[in-house]
Amino acid sequence: MDKVDSPAPLTAPGTRLRGGAPERLDRAAGHLATAALALIAVKPLLDIGERDAGGGVDLGVLLSAVGAGCMLAALAAAVLAARRLPPRPVQAMLLALALLLVVSGFSYLAAGPRADLLALFDIRRYPIYGPRLDPATAIPAEAVRLLVSFAPVALIGMALMRPARFPVRRLAVVAAVVLAGAVVHCALAWLQVAGVVPYSFYFELPGQKIGRASGGYYHPMSLGRLLMFSVFLCYVLGDRLGLPGGRLRLTPLRRYALVGLFVATGAVSLHRLTIGCLLVIVAAFEARRLGALRATLRTRVGRRRVVAVAAGLVAAGGVAVALAGDAVRERAGVALTEVGSLDVRSDTFMHGRGAIWNDVARVLHRSTPDVWLFGFGYEPWDMHNDLLRVLVVWGVVGLVAVVGIVAGLYVVVRRWCVDPAQRWALGVLYAVFVLFGLTQKPMAYPYFMWLFLFGQLVILSLGGATGTSSGDATVTADVERGEEGRLDEASTAGVRPG
Repeated sequence: MDKVDSPAPLTAPGTRLRGGAPERLDRAAGHLATAALALIAVKPLLDIGERDAGGGVDLGVLLSAVGAGCMLAALAAAVLAARRLPPRPVQAMLLALALLLVVSGFSYLAAGPRADLLALFDIRRYPIYGPRLDPATAIPAEAVRLLVSFAPVALIGMALMRPARFPVRRLAVVAAVVLAGAVVHCALAWLQVAGVVPYSFYFELPGQKIGRASGGYYHPMSLGRLLMFSVFLCYVLGDRLGLPGGRLRLTPLRRYALVGLFVATGAVSLHRLTIGCLLVIVAAFEARRLGALRATLRTRVGRRRVVAVAAGLVAAGGVAVALAGDAVRERAGVALTEVGSLDVRSDTFMHGRGAIWNDVARVLHRSTPDVWLFGFGYEPWDMHNDLLRVLVVWGVVGLVAVVGIVAGLYVVVRRWCVDPAQRWALGVLYAVFVLFGLTQKPMAYPYFMWLFLFGQLVILSLGGATGTSSGDATVTADVERGEEGRLDEASTAGVRPG
């Protein structure tokens, strides 16, 4: 197992909480963190019945805001209880978020003088451009969405300060509830395919509409994000998934059954980027098993088992194809052929995405330096690309800040990954994040970011940053930036990697 660079405690002796206000604050931080994790766990179930593609205030939006408040309040209470700031990288990330909020305030004040420039966005040549938004309401909404999306950074900061708050077994229970919600949405998606439950979203084709399975969500993208992270958690947590006390443990067979269900549901959703990301996750994790597979094939019993599994998969696939009927085969044909132009310079690239990107380039070419620096404060069109969205909303300043936050998270978490398997999982997580951002906007979807950051919290716990003994409530850990700019890991006695 790889070793980290000279871990040394940064917490001075005598930091044990001894009654009074610090102890009460520490307990409050724990309760708030528990509430935040509970909302992460149950939100897929609470999202069932979603009926619009975004905008406005509904139960999901309110719960996201409450969860974000719990996360930020948990870190604040932990800081007050410990009488010290969170690790410096986390401080830098929070300051970057605060800077983006200030930039949003500037854009809100500048919306009036920019009226002529904003009027250029009133032209919508395809439905994919999205509805018109009023800057007076869209800019504050974008700022709130930013804060809610990145709020789990506070949990990561708290995990580095108070590792005992986030043991692996606790996060595994949260993941198990997320998987249960994913199974419910899968069941609803297949009921949509069977015609029992009506579709809420359609492929709009010349002369026809083809329904797209989305489970209990309005849009198949929302189902897709849940499926992707569910498959990721199945692989990363493995046999740790389940309820406390050994109840409902997931054997390898059950885990692979879940992975198969999630991938198949992603396929019938017709959301091509989801399908691609699911295949990347499965291929990446299975690639690490090739050595074990080769060893299995060297034995007669192993070969028989592999052949039996392969035959079972082929048989199950044949039965599925036979039962699918012409409707599902037609849907598969649509998913493979209805992609528009593949020339990124064409307006018809990916059914209008090329038109959006080309038109945005023209608007930015006519924009003033303040727009280039600070953006418009909101997304006048649906950009269908995450980095372009950030550039339009917060300008170059925002792009540098957001890339710095994401890259800083990667560096901090990877430093705690003492096992190559954890580093591999982190790489897969970020690869999917980047891939999904090519034609979608993961940073604009709060629950996507919650699951993305929760995945890193899980990797931290597996890598040793939060893997502590159950009775030790005084273990603390920090990540500090040294004089030469390197990240030094620190952990107190009792933090055991792996």
